[in-house]
Amino acid sequence: MAIFKDNYFTNDSYELRTSRLEILKNYIEYWAAPLAIPRTLVEWGLNANDKWQNSLLISQSKKNQTENIYRDLRDADEKTFKYYLKLKRLLRSTIPDDKTVLRQFGVLDQFPRSRQEKIKKVEKFLKAFQRSIENNESIQIPQNFVSKLEKLFFESQNIAEKIALLKMEKPKGSSSRQMELFKEDSKKLRSLLSWALMTWEPDQAYLVQLGFAVKTKKEKEDSNEEEDN
Repeated sequence: MAIFKDNYFTNDSYELRTSRLEILKNYIEYWAAPLAIPRTLVEWGLNANDKWQNSLLISQSKKNQTENIYRDLRDADEKTFKYYLKLKRLLRSTIPDDKTVLRQFGVLDQFPRSRQEKIKKVEKFLKAFQRSIENNESIQIPQNFVSKLEKLFFESQNIAEKIALLKMEKPKGSSSRQMELFKEDSKKLRSLLSWALMTWEPDQAYLVQLGFAVKTKKEKEDSNEEEDN
């Protein structure tokens, strides 16, 4: 059986909160009558663990979803940028002396480090190629090569847009609801402790069965002295 060090519920780790509610679920019905616990509080104690565990599962699922989509973006970006660099090399090797065209395609300078600047480079390349098609200019790069880059580019951007939407939804997400549940359960635990201490002393060993810390005799004496003062 878990031994709890204190009853500062708002300082609980998620693991500690889980331990409190698991034990509470098992014993609250047994102690309901001896401690005259209100039925509403008993019902909360019977269901609090399941609700809390569910919130943890939802939170973990959201976390996994976020991690997966960021991994997808990294993979998509890697494919996009690698293929862009191949096309950049191909274009520069095909028309090495045509600085005007190379400048229009944005392939004269170094490839940047930040994702945003890399995306701009790819976008500039694609737009330059599209303009050359519209102006009937002869660019010695097969259309299917550029079409592949365009497909990779849009896949990266679609994933990036999904991440942007997730960030916008985050304040209303599962982590916010989980924190609200944590705070509400803290209040309920505090109330339940008050009910229990109307019958039991703070050093009553059975307090642990309701998810509470049991004070030692010295802690109890110190607490009584503080109340007297």
